[in-house]
Amino acid sequence: MMKRVNVFFFIIFALYFVNEGIGQSWQKVYFPNTGPWGVIESYDNGFVIAGMYYSNFTVHWGLILKTDINGVVLWHKRVGTYNDGTVVYDIKQTNDGGYILTGATCQVNEKTDPYILKLDACGNIDWCRIYSTPGDDDIGKAISPVSDGYISYIFRHGDDSIQPQIWLFKLDDSGDVIWKQSYAQTDTLLRHELCYTLHVTNDDYFLLSGYCYYPDSITGQTSYLKPLLIKVDQFGNYEWELPWFKINGEIYYGQGIQSITSLKNTIYTGARHIIPFGPYQGDKPSLLKTSDDGNEISYHDLNQNSVLGITSTIDWFADSTLALGGGWWIAGGEPENKITKVDTNGNILKIKDIIVSYETFQDGVVTNDNKLLIVAGIYTNMLKTYAWKLNSDLEYDSIYTQPFVYDSLCPYPIASDTIPLDCVVVGIDEPFQNPKIGRLKIYPNPASDKIHIVIPEHLKTETTIPSFNVTTMHYQWQSAILEVYDLFGRRMYSLEVRQEDKELSFDVSSWKAGMYVVRLVYQNHTVGSVKVIIQ
Repeated sequence: MMKRVNVFFFIIFALYFVNEGIGQSWQKVYFPNTGPWGVIESYDNGFVIAGMYYSNFTVHWGLILKTDINGVVLWHKRVGTYNDGTVVYDIKQTNDGGYILTGATCQVNEKTDPYILKLDACGNIDWCRIYSTPGDDDIGKAISPVSDGYISYIFRHGDDSIQPQIWLFKLDDSGDVIWKQSYAQTDTLLRHELCYTLHVTNDDYFLLSGYCYYPDSITGQTSYLKPLLIKVDQFGNYEWELPWFKINGEIYYGQGIQSITSLKNTIYTGARHIIPFGPYQGDKPSLLKTSDDGNEISYHDLNQNSVLGITSTIDWFADSTLALGGGWWIAGGEPENKITKVDTNGNILKIKDIIVSYETFQDGVVTNDNKLLIVAGIYTNMLKTYAWKLNSDLEYDSIYTQPFVYDSLCPYPIASDTIPLDCVVVGIDEPFQNPKIGRLKIYPNPASDKIHIVIPEHLKTETTIPSFNVTTMHYQWQSAILEVYDLFGRRMYSLEVRQEDKELSFDVSSWKAGMYVVRLVYQNHTVGSVKVIIQ
């Protein structure tokens, strides 16, 4: 099995809480001990960077950083609880001016769980879900608003021969699961799959980009690293799954990182091309071109002489040229990070040197006024977040002097503070693996003098909607209502109970003989019900 270490990708970052400029160009450095994973343009022409606070090999909080159009910090938020491993991997603007974000946290388990958090336009929590996956480090990698809710990509670590690793979750506007589906399970030759990014196409399909290990032929015993693209319709059904294989008879090894689509839905993917043999041996920053129906069209390497290289970000300029962010290292030289402007045939139009570093860009976005903002975590004496803004000619953008109004949808100034992950915890597997979870228990039964009611630690709600059922595990809950009914449906007793109430005892010696129904109600759902006979 061919494996190559990529020093350009999956670097853990840190930042300094300052807003430095470098020279006279549009370059910014922010906060020590934080690092970026994603960036977007906000509705008010400002920018939002998502990432984490990190130092001493420990993730302290997630990070949301808001700047104005010139990159000056307006406010910043810490997400989660100190040292609970919370990271923000992706953030998007929602139609109401708020934000939807996803990442990973250790708030429930020692291993990381994916979460999805919806904030309003003032940065307050609308709702939050943690998807509990005990036993593995699982993460929410990407999220995007769609016409009727949200679509999220969740990566589940583990042995892919036992469990699927690539999941999409479709949520409604309130965060309830509409459907969830796993992928890369139909082809038995495809193994160790992972996707980095999620892209919503112009016709509302979902495109995942990453890699897998796949043999060069159906009889081959050795698997090699191949780019992997998966296209899915809006109901979660496969359109196609493509481990990149051959172009003009040449086998392509490597990884797909980030994809975009043209108006005709041709797919362009920033990639890492591995050439294991020959005079150009090494890793090349690369651009892949794939058809809408899932066939390889072409690839274009940006530098044939690099020993290490990757194209990690990609977006469109207004003239239908492509802005590619990436880095490479040529033996005997220094590691270089550049922005490359190419046409749709992969011809290089212009290259801009950005920074000398072994770490490269994490994300980039072309703004409404056709400027490219790109972010990276760079290590000097410590890890810091860097941001650069360039125009479509790849020259550093100028500073705007006219006033702009920011966060106008919030009636008050947004403070820099901490957002706790006050979330509903949803068990992805547990409700199906252990149907006894959440049951209400009574003993003795029958009874004559006293009964004992055992309150479940976790509550399970089941909602039936067209075509399927949604089961939600509530691992953290404040209070529920315990009710007792006789056989005529008359409520005889009602009591508020809390999660810490493990067991309750009742004197029933004065109750009339007969059968009673005891039920537990949480958020207007009956989460437990049991019959008891009083003699």
